[in-house]
Amino acid sequence: PPPPPPPRQWRGFELAEAMEQGMGPGLSSSHVEPPAQSEPKEERLVVVRNPNRTLYSLQDQSGKTMLVAKPSQDGCRFDLHVTRDGGESPLSLGPSFTMVASNGSRDQWALTSVRCDRCESRGKRQCGQRELMRLCHYVESVGDGQAFCMDVDLPELAEDGSRVVLCEQCGDPSSQWAMELTARRPKWNPKHKSLTLDFNGRCSMASAKNFQLQVPPDHNGQETPSSPGKVKLLFGKIGEHRFTLDYRYPLGAVQAFATALSTSHWK
Repeated sequence: PPPPPPPRQWRGFELAEAMEQGMGPGLSSSHVEPPAQSEPKEERLVVVRNPNRTLYSLQDQSGKTMLVAKPSQDGCRFDLHVTRDGGESPLSLGPSFTMVASNGSRDQWALTSVRCDRCESRGKRQCGQRELMRLCHYVESVGDGQAFCMDVDLPELAEDGSRVVLCEQCGDPSSQWAMELTARRPKWNPKHKSLTLDFNGRCSMASAKNFQLQVPPDHNGQETPSSPGKVKLLFGKIGEHRFTLDYRYPLGAVQAFATALSTSHWK
């Protein structure tokens, strides 16, 4: 059975301690913001999966854990916790983000921030949840093979270049989603009778979960004409339970991590 919850009188101390360490509500938004669009180099992180696949950790290059994801037993939900000093999230805060599949086939996913940072910044008594990303998985025939693919929807861009806020409490009801990224398609190799995709040395082990995301060829957003096709996310296996995760604008760390988590059932 799960351990009993901490006594009520402890929860205030937990929250106060968390705020002192920069972990109070709303302070998880740093994981949502993407790198600058002009940044030439991608962010490079590592995803570590425990052997029984009940815990996934997102680590930086120094090995410090940034986020921890705990899947539900049926694999249709991930609770993402912002870590404290490289360890577990304080009990009083619970997950900062949730990633939920809309059906048992796990081909439609939604990433949500449990507390909307704009609601909090405005001092709203009732804080909403902010929708951050939607994913759609599907399979395409490539040559004689079948390729796992996905499309990534993000909130549309506002006039100032920021993302609109999709929140039931403070968001604009007219705000829309925009398809920003799609899977980079592999090529069929008739000699080896297999699908191939160049990972530029960033991936060392074959896996059905290896994938890349790029700007769709017909994208008409803020990208320059030379940008369509440029890899925006790379996820590749480098050890029995280790994966490299490279990402750049328009994704933040939590969106990149959640995208990788959504492929945990690909086989």
